[in-house]
Amino acid sequence: MKNKIIKSLAGAMATAIVLSGCNSAQLELDSEDEVAVEESDFADSENESDEESANESEESSEEKSDDASKEDSSTEASNEYFYADVQDEYVYAVDEFLYEDITEVSVKVELLESYDGGNVYSLNIDYNDCPGRYYYETTDRFYLGTIYVTADRIYMIKDSESVPSKEDFEDSGIEICSALDSEIDKNGEVVSIENDGDVCTCSMYNSQTESGFYESFEWTKGKGLTHYRSGYGAEGDPIELDLKDTDTESASEDEVESADQTEAAAKEFFEDLIGTYSYDNGSQDGKEGVIEIKNIDDRLVIADYLGGNTSNYRYMFNTSECVKVEDDMAYVEYAHSAREDGTADYWYYVFEKTETGINVYFSEDSFDDAELLYNAKKD
Repeated sequence: MKNKIIKSLAGAMATAIVLSGCNSAQLELDSEDEVAVEESDFADSENESDEESANESEESSEEKSDDASKEDSSTEASNEYFYADVQDEYVYAVDEFLYEDITEVSVKVELLESYDGGNVYSLNIDYNDCPGRYYYETTDRFYLGTIYVTADRIYMIKDSESVPSKEDFEDSGIEICSALDSEIDKNGEVVSIENDGDVCTCSMYNSQTESGFYESFEWTKGKGLTHYRSGYGAEGDPIELDLKDTDTESASEDEVESADQTEAAAKEFFEDLIGTYSYDNGSQDGKEGVIEIKNIDDRLVIADYLGGNTSNYRYMFNTSECVKVEDDMAYVEYAHSAREDGTADYWYYVFEKTETGINVYFSEDSFDDAELLYNAKKD
């Protein structure tokens, strides 16, 4: 403001000199003074501009520094076994999903909280309510847990009304991923962690009963949760999911299509046999029993009740366990019991249509070794 006043005064003085008839030397002197004032005004303006630029540069540097700090914090808490690029949801191929006839399902991943040592997420299967969803009618099996992901471990807490603290996870959470193999047994409730190359598998089960609830998480470096299983004893109410790999998606689609075709053929095969069949003096064990093939809630259930006692069955399965249908024969891989590591033991049954009923062949080892178990006649 001061420079502008000086500039105005100089202009007024030059005008007065011209009007009073001043000589050229005086005009040149005054003109030089005016130029000096303009240059001074420009210099002040330039200094103000430099100060503003410097301030903006400092603010920009601070913002970049904050962003870098956040990025460093996120990197600090990253875990190579967790999802490499955390998204809102991931698509899983369905091997088993209770009694639902679906081929894929989504698992939602939600960031709940960030602590100094890591991040807290919830994992939920995104699917409508259906039979078998609740464990003991209280625990939601679609809710896979609230997990705390640190640089070298993943902890889980199942039932919590609020977001657990870092201390809650470390003191009372269950470790479901770690580079160190371990096994903890608390009154028959076993939690084991086993590493094999880039895969870390956590298995949880009850060692005191074959019909107890089991659950397993398989984590793969650079991919995240690649396989999940849960159920009861001999594959009761099973859920089994595999993370879809975009690199092998086309191959997976072919496998799914093939599985769908096999199950469709199995449904047609066993629908033609709906009814009750009886047998006695089984070729391999001398036992008698009753086979029931019936449609329950749009799914076919095939069961063999020893001695006709519905609480004592030799096998019970649905058409999803059929791996091949050929001519008048259906081949079934039957998961008769669950191992401690969460995998299953299989027996091999072959069902053959006959004019009077069904021939059933059996082997503990393979389809090739299957021998006649019994001939069941329709009642």
